[in-house]
Amino acid sequence: MPDAPRQKTWLITGASSGLGKSLASHVLKQGHSVLGTTRAIEKARQQFPGFEQSGGIWITLDPGQPDAYDRALQLAQRTGIDVLVNNAGFAFIGGVEDTSEEEVRSQLEVNFYGPLRVVQAILPQMRQRRAGEVVLISSGAGFIARPGRGTYSASKFAIEAIHESLSHEVQKFGIRVLIVEPGAFRTPFASRIVIPSKYQQSGGYSEDYQGTSVQQMIDMSVNSENFLETVRGDPEKAAKVIFMAVEDGHEYLRLPLGADCVSALEDKIDSLQRDLNATREVAMSTCLD
Repeated sequence: MPDAPRQKTWLITGASSGLGKSLASHVLKQGHSVLGTTRAIEKARQQFPGFEQSGGIWITLDPGQPDAYDRALQLAQRTGIDVLVNNAGFAFIGGVEDTSEEEVRSQLEVNFYGPLRVVQAILPQMRQRRAGEVVLISSGAGFIARPGRGTYSASKFAIEAIHESLSHEVQKFGIRVLIVEPGAFRTPFASRIVIPSKYQQSGGYSEDYQGTSVQQMIDMSVNSENFLETVRGDPEKAAKVIFMAVEDGHEYLRLPLGADCVSALEDKIDSLQRDLNATREVAMSTCLD
């Protein structure tokens, strides 16, 4: 008889809600162990009451704090991590002109530096074992920057670049990297969207931006109840797809999820191809004779 599959340990950040919760639940059902990170364990227990009953273990960790590296390193040293899923994050939605530098830094602290800290803490033990998987839950916004999402996309573009580079660096160590790019899914993610303090203090947009794509994007995003009615992404199905990609192995780096994301990526690729076709001749003319 073939050997039974080895139980693996998954570390999932932001496992108490949304896609992280769905993935943690599915992994546990498949007989693996899950360490779920959260900023507040009591709140996490209320949001995901079946987690501990199914064998999951809550870990207090805020990836946006500088001590996240030390906490993750201690965790890696105590427990071998087979699969790291960097899922925790939030979306800041606002026009570029109206976003303060402090707000940009806050977004990058959680969505860029947070995952980077955890990756750097976990990688040494994966490299020593010559095995492991690093999964980044990014977004379609990691490849496409829409109006009103410049800061959010900047954080996702940046962390995707780190993981793309990492995929080449650790391939010879038997470590895989997967960048997941979900479109819109029926999760509470939209309810945690942050908008510029300028909009809250002044009571609205500057006159020039009223009625533009910036206002339309923000209004759609903050009216999450109405927005969710139009969303077709199923987080349970997404969790199964991510799990299968990790378990079965994958030859691709990026995994788009949702019909809306696939369509948006196709449009972006077409746009890039048009730009390349339009500039190819002038680009080639800049080489030395």
